[in-house]
Amino acid sequence: MIRYRTRDITSLNPEPCICGRTHIRMNRVSGRTDDMLIIRGVNVFPSQIESVLMEMDEVEPYYQLVVDRKDNLDTLTVLVEVGERLFSDEVKHLQKRERKIAKNIKDYLGVSAKVKLVEPKVIARSQGKAVRVIDNRSI
Repeated sequence: MIRYRTRDITSLNPEPCICGRTHIRMNRVSGRTDDMLIIRGVNVFPSQIESVLMEMDEVEPYYQLVVDRKDNLDTLTVLVEVGERLFSDEVKHLQKRERKIAKNIKDYLGVSAKVKLVEPKVIARSQGKAVRVIDNRSI
């Protein structure tokens, strides 16, 4: 199979397969160029943030990225939905979760993001492709 102009980001692996095949293989797709954001010089893919969030038990799989520009610097805010069973009225528990998510994003991507936990069912659901990125930057 030849993949041409799919906008997938991947690499080719020329090493022989352990099964004995010697053809060049394509590695897993790590993202898409049309989904990529550049935040302070760092390439950020929504799928990378999703993988960080999916490793955590205390959040739901619903999130949104909000990109703004303040004082000529790009800022990234990640809105993360918390499940009903984990939603708490205690502010210190929510702040602790926000800091933990922000630290995991910083460690994985190398870019700082502000994390805001939102109530269950606040982030809009869609029938088709979910709107994950809201880019408020102006040229």
